[in-house]
Amino acid sequence: MTDRKSETRLQWARRHLRNGYIILTTRGTVSLYGAAMRELAKLVDSPVGVFLAPRDLLRDGPRFLREQGWRAACGAVLRQIAAQYDPPLGRRRNPINDPLRQAAISYYYTYELTKPDGVIPSRRPVNEMDFALETPFAYDASPKRAPAIVAIVHAFYPDVLPLVLEKLQNVPGALDLCVSTDTEEKKRAVDEICAEWRKGKVLTRVCPNRGRDIAAKFFGFRDVYASYELFVHLHTKRSPHGGETLARWRDYLIDNLLGSERIVRSILSLFDDPKLGVVFPQHLFELRGILNWGCDYDLARNLLKRINVEIDKNLTLEFPSGSMFWGRTAAFRPLLDLEIDFADFPQESGQVDGSLAHAIERSVLMIAESRGFEWLKVAQRELYPMGHTLLPVHSAEDVAKHRLKVFQPALSRVDSNFHPYATLIAETRPLLSYPSRNERPRLTLLTPTVNPQQTFGGIATAIRLFSALLAELGDDFDARIVVTDADIESEAYATLPGYTPVPYAASLDVEKAALVDANEREGGRLNLRANDIFFATAWWTAEFTLAMERDRTRYFGGARPFIYLIQDDEPNFYGRGAKSCLAEETYLHGDQTIAIVNSEELFSVMIEKYRFRDAYYVPYELNERIRERLASVRREPTMLVYGRPAVARNAFELICAALVIWQQRDPIRASRWSIVFLGEDFPESLIYPVQNATIGGKARLEDYADYLNRALVGVSLMVSSHPSYPPLEMAEAGLATIANLFAGKDLRRRFDNIVSPARLDPASLADVIEDTVRRMEPFVGAIVARQPHTAPSADATRLFDPEAVAAELRGAVASPLYATGENSRSVSASTCEIY
Repeated sequence: MTDRKSETRLQWARRHLRNGYIILTTRGTVSLYGAAMRELAKLVDSPVGVFLAPRDLLRDGPRFLREQGWRAACGAVLRQIAAQYDPPLGRRRNPINDPLRQAAISYYYTYELTKPDGVIPSRRPVNEMDFALETPFAYDASPKRAPAIVAIVHAFYPDVLPLVLEKLQNVPGALDLCVSTDTEEKKRAVDEICAEWRKGKVLTRVCPNRGRDIAAKFFGFRDVYASYELFVHLHTKRSPHGGETLARWRDYLIDNLLGSERIVRSILSLFDDPKLGVVFPQHLFELRGILNWGCDYDLARNLLKRINVEIDKNLTLEFPSGSMFWGRTAAFRPLLDLEIDFADFPQESGQVDGSLAHAIERSVLMIAESRGFEWLKVAQRELYPMGHTLLPVHSAEDVAKHRLKVFQPALSRVDSNFHPYATLIAETRPLLSYPSRNERPRLTLLTPTVNPQQTFGGIATAIRLFSALLAELGDDFDARIVVTDADIESEAYATLPGYTPVPYAASLDVEKAALVDANEREGGRLNLRANDIFFATAWWTAEFTLAMERDRTRYFGGARPFIYLIQDDEPNFYGRGAKSCLAEETYLHGDQTIAIVNSEELFSVMIEKYRFRDAYYVPYELNERIRERLASVRREPTMLVYGRPAVARNAFELICAALVIWQQRDPIRASRWSIVFLGEDFPESLIYPVQNATIGGKARLEDYADYLNRALVGVSLMVSSHPSYPPLEMAEAGLATIANLFAGKDLRRRFDNIVSPARLDPASLADVIEDTVRRMEPFVGAIVARQPHTAPSADATRLFDPEAVAAELRGAVASPLYATGENSRSVSASTCEIY
């Protein structure tokens, strides 16, 4: 290590320039800025100091400035800036997510509400990332069976109809024909043209000239759809308002849908997939700049509300521009069942926007998705200028692979950094989903981290219970761990060798045991199966679970419960505000929640306050690795303090104040005792003027067990109903342990060597510390035995039993999903429904 004191100014400059270059080339300019702020903090204050978060400046800044001086205050602010832009260990980007970064779709979007002309802007994929299947396929693709098909054509211009019928000849096998027009005179012309149709039955009708082709095709032939599985929508389009630019639009659409028999066979083979509801042409390139909501948003929103679908403009707008496409009747049943008639459409006056017909055109894919159907786009290479966005299909396996790029759900959330939550409550950045075609049941654990240095207490319990459930479920269920808050370190992968590392991105989803790093959200999606069941471990992971279940219901139907490991009454972690409201909301889904509550005390409190589908408790047990390392050694005059200044409920400040009171009024005895703070690292300045104290930080279990073997007194507060592990571990190891009372919690019932102050204030706590130290001082140098544990009384039938919970999960996945084609179910795709 370089001796900083002996550095010359030149050496100092060279070292910083070299380090700066390394940071710039490996982590980028943002990290370089953060590192510079950290170095500046060292110059202003000291190499190690405290942090002062931006949100705490107004509240704590003046006091901090008075007590610590301007240098410490400036250093604290600079360190917080550095932490935001370049964490002390740097911004490592997990290489597992390289495919995510390479394939992430970018969008044109603005949060602007309207344009100056009143047009509602839309979210659209950038042109370079808007993909379609290339047709015809490069292999002999044909449908596996011959479904009943009808061509529904609106012939406002009968003279164009012969061209349409010529292209329809490319449909293999039987094809019935339904043709509408707007006058009796035109109908006679249509009848004459259709007289030569030999591929199937012909039905012609006159429809009012309202709603153009949209009204005629959907509602003019509403009664026809029930007889057909598939249909193709066409019309004799001329687009007179578009001039030269749109002159080729009609031919472009028809050629991409019906340009040859090979093209039609390719498209029909796609409908062998029962989940596919719509196939439409990639947009005419000249139109890409105006694919927006126009003046149709409110009309579309009100229309979709009628089928219980809520939208917002933050969703991706995708639709068959030009309203020609192949469709599956079942996907459009919600629209066909609405009481919409020609009178609901305005009189024809040359409208180019702002009508119900335009709104329906923009809603058709959302309607299909609300029934659990998907869509795909197609195009011929010679007809579309951005060839690299056309994905060649050489086999059916290519369709499955390319679907991941082409199908970007219109009703699924896209904004993975939804503001203002993404900046103010960073842990709640949304997880986005993608429908998987893997039908195997799967249990998915959502956890903030799996890194060994961060895995303790509740996270360790979650992994243990998750593993116990998987062992009981056996080969019936696949497994997945999704990490939401921390990049997965290489050491973590080594501790989970049975799991395949996979990126946070839509995939074929074939892994039987997957480990997903979802800390990096931008542009990614989480595969979501029809039979995914989630295991939440904290309130924000429960929020993710609830959002995933809403998505799963929309994709697949049915209802599935989720497991919620409740490790504390989490709303009480925060002052009353957004976080406490969000946390409490996760307890209000009782019909969906299988609650596993950590400890008997917390169980009694939570089931009194909230209703759950099922509830179990997990009893306290000493960690096996700690138990193995407990030994009979001579005790030292040492006090262990569970001290975490970053966690308010551990009452760090109150403990420090009580220690100062005790030491100052009993200095001789206090001078003989050393104090070790465990739980997290923090600057020594935070415990001043406590004497004889050291900061052990987050000790390894081996070191923690050694402290438990040698110490005589423990102090651990938890201002909640959860007992927490440290006071119980201290007591079982033989330490005289000081822990507080709380609603539903009195740890003296568990161990005889636990004492609690009657009131939780510095003076009362100092009294208990002084009395406990006095009682234990005679045992210095002696052997103190481990203490027996008495579990509090609880309903034995509610004890967590992996076998019982596994049976409930098997029953849940055996319950039926909504079959494709059932009645529309209520879904919400609104951004506001994320939380």
